[in-house]
Amino acid sequence: MEEIDLNNTEINSLKNKNDIQSLKNKLLSNNCIIIVCGPTAAGKSKTALILAKFFDTNLISADSMQAYKGMDIGTDKQDFTKYNVNQFLINICKPDHFLTSAEYRNMARDVIKTEFFEKRKIPILAGGSGLHIRAITEDLMEAPEGDYELREKIKTDINNSGLPYYYEKLKNIDPEYASRISENDERRIIRAIEVFEKTGRKFSEFQNKWKDRESIYECIFIGLSADRKQLYENIEIRVDKMINEGLISEVKNLIDSGYKDCFSLQQAIGYKELIKYFEGKLNIEDAIKEIKKNTRHLAKKQFTWFKADGRINWITVDNYDNIYNLVNEILNIISCKVFYEKN
Repeated sequence: MEEIDLNNTEINSLKNKNDIQSLKNKLLSNNCIIIVCGPTAAGKSKTALILAKFFDTNLISADSMQAYKGMDIGTDKQDFTKYNVNQFLINICKPDHFLTSAEYRNMARDVIKTEFFEKRKIPILAGGSGLHIRAITEDLMEAPEGDYELREKIKTDINNSGLPYYYEKLKNIDPEYASRISENDERRIIRAIEVFEKTGRKFSEFQNKWKDRESIYECIFIGLSADRKQLYENIEIRVDKMINEGLISEVKNLIDSGYKDCFSLQQAIGYKELIKYFEGKLNIEDAIKEIKKNTRHLAKKQFTWFKADGRINWITVDNYDNIYNLVNEILNIISCKVFYEKN
């Protein structure tokens, strides 16, 4: 993300256009969370930062890979401390930690309570991981917590029998869930089999409780979208920038530190492709092309996920000539939600 000029003139202009204190009081009295979501490269981080400055608050990351330490350039982590804005739930674990949605949810809800509501600050949740957003805001399921002993046993069996064998096993146990995931998604295959062996119930049965989409908080969802051509151009620029900033060296350092086979690196775009480069399976030009292609596919998947949620208020970023006009429209939406629709 390019440097942002957060001069007081622009922020004060936004505040002068809006009754900031009344708006903050209303949001706080309702225990509201503002959620900025949408596909990658649509401008979520920049938009969330300006909202945080407007409301004098901090941010919570809803990016499944920004939780991992050392995975910085490829996950597009931002240092917002220079703007006096803190981000929670980044750099919370090492790449070899198996971070479940339930663990993430528990940490996030604790942060919302202690760092925001108890301090009279408005939580702003920003990111492209729809599952993480739902984990925080909704009671998704009551599947059992991870059984690390059982999980290690399954991993050992996979090493002996191969992942394809276990994917076929999952298809027999729970064809509905197996159809939703990749045959190469070792983490989710292990989790689904683990839950079945512990409970005798299909993982999809727990997931099917999600359909009502009822939030445990008062949530205002802001979805950022962009013209597909523009979004893909943004992705091209971002990937090239990551390479120039040292992504190849970052991945090499993680490999040298013993993290090559960790789920986080094997699943994260930008890392898994460069691992293939270091293994000699791809040349660097093809690895970069793969990163761009896989990021485009990710953007399409994210857009499909979020489009299914009727609570999201969509804004097309291309329709605004600058970020401050975009944020002002978001503030209009938030004002309408808290002063009119909730009355």
